Amino acid sequence: MKRKKMLAGAAVLAFAAALAAGIFLIRRYMPTSERMSGEEYFGALDNGEAAVIVEDHLAQERALVYDDGIYVDYALVQNELNSRFYWDASEELMLYTTPWEIYEIPMGGSTYTAGSETRDAGQEILRSAFGSMYMSLDFLCQYTDIKYESFSEPSRVVITLGSREVTTAEVKGDTAVRYQGGIKSPILTEAEKGSLVTVLEEMDQWSKVLTEDGYIGYIKNSRLRDFYPTQRDTYWEGEEYTSLSLDERVNLVWHQINYPEMNQNLSEDTANMTGVNVISPTWYFLSDNEGNVDSYADLAYVEEAHDKGLQVWALISNFSENVSTTELLASRQARQKVQEYLISQAQELGFDGINIDFEGIAEEAGPSYVQFMRELSILCRQNGIYLSVDVPVPMDFSRHYNRKELGVVCDYVIMMGYDEHYAGSDLVGSVASMDFEITGIQNMLTEVPKEKLVSAIPFYSRLWYTETLADGSASVTSEAVTMDQAEQLLQENGASASYDESTGQQYAQWTDAQGRLCQIWLEDENSVAARAALVSEYDLGGIAAWVLGNQQDFVWETITENIQ
Repeated sequence: MKRKKMLAGAAVLAFAAALAAGIFLIRRYMPTSERMSGEEYFGALDNGEAAVIVEDHLAQERALVYDDGIYVDYALVQNELNSRFYWDASEELMLYTTPWEIYEIPMGGSTYTAGSETRDAGQEILRSAFGSMYMSLDFLCQYTDIKYESFSEPSRVVITLGSREVTTAEVKGDTAVRYQGGIKSPILTEAEKGSLVTVLEEMDQWSKVLTEDGYIGYIKNSRLRDFYPTQRDTYWEGEEYTSLSLDERVNLVWHQINYPEMNQNLSEDTANMTGVNVISPTWYFLSDNEGNVDSYADLAYVEEAHDKGLQVWALISNFSENVSTTELLASRQARQKVQEYLISQAQELGFDGINIDFEGIAEEAGPSYVQFMRELSILCRQNGIYLSVDVPVPMDFSRHYNRKELGVVCDYVIMMGYDEHYAGSDLVGSVASMDFEITGIQNMLTEVPKEKLVSAIPFYSRLWYTETLADGSASVTSEAVTMDQAEQLLQENGASASYDESTGQQYAQWTDAQGRLCQIWLEDENSVAARAALVSEYDLGGIAAWVLGNQQDFVWETITENIQ
């Protein structure tokens, strides 16, 4: 009897253990049926608000729903949908720039002007609400490669972009779409059998997908089939931006003109120059925030350059202590004053192109800077004038230059492939190492068509002085030197140069009479040839050089041979 009781107890314990194990396994491997509410997923929506899903993410900005349609936040338009819509606060107008004209859209109305034509959108185009500006989504679709669908409960708008490659898959059977990959993640919604989802990311067991009704979540790969990468058709053809181009690669040199009399040096400065087809004199300077411009321009210079077979692309810069480029570019009146002056000068003097060299653009001025270039491009296009722009090597801190848009509206985009180490820097190094040049070109080509990209190289080096101070700290200063000056410095100091593999240049150092360590990375025939050869290697639109007078005569033939 005692034995039977013991066996019964053991059986009960075994059953309890099995039951506990079963419950554990069920809890571990059974999918959860927990659901995430729309409010939790999309966020709380006030009355009249709608969440916005753009292609592969939930946008931070909200849309507003009115009887006459859906309106999206201008910040979303500018940052993600169509940056060619530019709010000009100085005129209180939304501007939309096409290749040939500017549309003007006032706040609160249904009509807008397109050049000399007045058009009626049939609904209010711009609205102000909650301290922000909103644009009609239907109007936006007329000028943007997007389409949208709206859904309710919760209110949401799904915007998809045209002209892009996407991967789609078919759902095998009714299945849950989960917030994250994993059966324990809460359910967002269900995808019906036969419906299509856009695959945003395919992993080993799960795929991140966008459902047709705007949920971004995860589905098991075993529940999907027919993964197809496809090129999505464009929803809107857009306008065609035409560009001018030389019949050969650009071979440009800048000619620094510091006062009007220097124009008379053109013949002497170019006496031994060969291969160059464009000369760019530094003639124009922004002089104030109202759009006035100082000029050293000279008709005789243009005529002489043309006689030499050279095109003249006049440069305008923003190097003036009296100018806030941010303030000037924000004013439509000031922008127009500069633009119209430059065009009138081209017509009066007969030069062939305009070269914009606005440097140190602040991030907040980025949209206005690009708008200036759009507007100027219209006038250049209408008058057959070449438009080129000088931009720094791509870096995270200069994204606001929007090189991609510049590559659309300008004829040529010139990458200033120098000042890797610059005046005032505490870091000693090359003006432009080969890696710096190559990386710059490769990054530029992700945004600018190769036939429009011009690689600018330096005709100068920087001599660095490092002095040890009494307190043990180091003082670093530098000065720019020409090729002749660099060669002379080595001779005077008995220094010899050796090849520096890390920069692809000859390097020399010595200690001067003041006890300072002197260091220099040289521009010579080999470094010029290597940089020029990149133009052919990457099939670029051409080469440019800063600056005429800093070179030795070998550069002309070296450049010409290597850009063919």
